[in-house]
Amino acid sequence: MKRALIVLGVFALCGSLAVPAAAGEQGWHLRVFAAGIDPDLDETIENGDGDDIRVTSGTDLGIGASLEYQFTDLLGIDVGGFSGSPEIELSVDVPGYGVFSVRDAMSTRVFTMDLNFHVTPNSTFFDVYLGAGLAYLWYGDLHYDGPEIAEPLSFLTDNDLGWSAKANVAIALGKTSDWTAFGGLRYIWSNLEGTEAGDPNAGSESFNFDIFSFSVGIGYSF
Repeated sequence: MKRALIVLGVFALCGSLAVPAAAGEQGWHLRVFAAGIDPDLDETIENGDGDDIRVTSGTDLGIGASLEYQFTDLLGIDVGGFSGSPEIELSVDVPGYGVFSVRDAMSTRVFTMDLNFHVTPNSTFFDVYLGAGLAYLWYGDLHYDGPEIAEPLSFLTDNDLGWSAKANVAIALGKTSDWTAFGGLRYIWSNLEGTEAGDPNAGSESFNFDIFSFSVGIGYSF
């Protein structure tokens, strides 16, 4: 989390000092992009018999799109989404036998709604904008199987609603062009809650599942 907040802060500061100041024309902005998804998950489930289960996540590269309506030189409403499938790994360190682990890719779809603030509205070349708002996350269920475990395991996950903040820079592809190339960083505060399927006595487990995401793509203004 500290890593993402520091990067966002530096990104915003550099953008606010950009010369010439970044442009943001009123109207519609359609953007499509590649999105890196890096969840901040590293938790331990105490099993009661000494074989605690460590739960960690990997990263993934997905795709996304957004549409912003900029209603003033400074402000715009932006809705969008992106998806990916980061791996969720369960591992157990068994004394005398070593570490056993299983993995499954978890479908992760994110819908975002932001209020964008275009920091520097006067240039025809750059558009630096910051945003904050809500993020709704759909998580896919998890299924584990293989020789490492005695029998298959399945976990049902719940969706979540969290907060989101971002910083972006767009560069016009020509002085009078409606096309831009852009890059951005986003941080989402969220949780992941799951319950073991097929076990009526199983309680749910909740984990901090904040997501750091970067995006690179192209945009079109009309």
